[in-house]
Amino acid sequence: MMFSCHRDHSLVKVFRGDTTSRPHKTKAPTWRQMLTEDEKDRQIYNAYEISKDTIVLLRRSMGIEISTNGGKKWNWMGKDIEVNEFTVDNKGIWWSLDRWKGIHEASYCRVHKSADLGKTWQTYVMNTNVFFPYHIYSKPRQPLEVKTWDNKVYLLSGDDPTHHWRFIKQIPEANWLADISVNNYGISRENDDNKLYVKRKNGETDTLFHFTKAYNIYQMEKIGNVIYVAGPDTTGFNDYFATITNERDVEEYTVPGGDLNIYISPLNHIFLMSGSGAFMFKNKKIIQIYK
Repeated sequence: MMFSCHRDHSLVKVFRGDTTSRPHKTKAPTWRQMLTEDEKDRQIYNAYEISKDTIVLLRRSMGIEISTNGGKKWNWMGKDIEVNEFTVDNKGIWWSLDRWKGIHEASYCRVHKSADLGKTWQTYVMNTNVFFPYHIYSKPRQPLEVKTWDNKVYLLSGDDPTHHWRFIKQIPEANWLADISVNNYGISRENDDNKLYVKRKNGETDTLFHFTKAYNIYQMEKIGNVIYVAGPDTTGFNDYFATITNERDVEEYTVPGGDLNIYISPLNHIFLMSGSGAFMFKNKKIIQIYK
């Protein structure tokens, strides 16, 4: 799971003084000025491979990047919406979620829907005091399900996401201090020592590797006999990425940009997203596909 700072696109206050130091009235930026600013922000924080040719990248700023030729060329779409999460349901409808849990300011949630492959979007503004979808819970190509702020799962049973939800189940509250784990493998979080361990069938626990080049390991994924881990490195400027094959062969990499996130697609392609754009990890090489 990745977290990014919310940006307020409503007004930008600019103070300019003259020789008498009198403040001038502020002027809100135009839509074109805001788009120009957003276009410079190349940070990508997640990806979705819809088919062998179509890839969707979630921009930190406005909208999404779409490629229909495997990442060779990108098209910026949805320039008038912010996207925190994305999925495609069993009917081929594209859904995105834009939400903010306020502390000193009001919470909000907007559900965006596209029936034409991202060309146009319909926005539904949720009343968060009544129903607050906070995460997309369903997997791609499944009926849309969301998880609310209080860990309840609901299924969309109609066409209108402001009304047509059916309760499915309650999820126990997550323990954020628990180890990160996949199957019988885990990353020890005790004292932030970043050690990879495995629990054997006989109940014994073996330590496999100590990630000394990582400040912390925040994510772990697994395909077959390969484990993938990611987190910030010890320099504080870049990210750490590593693969562990057959519990012993370790390959370590540096990824520029910060806030690294791993996405493994349904086709088992490995995408890495950071403040410097998006990458694919293939044949032990990190290949930048968007920057």
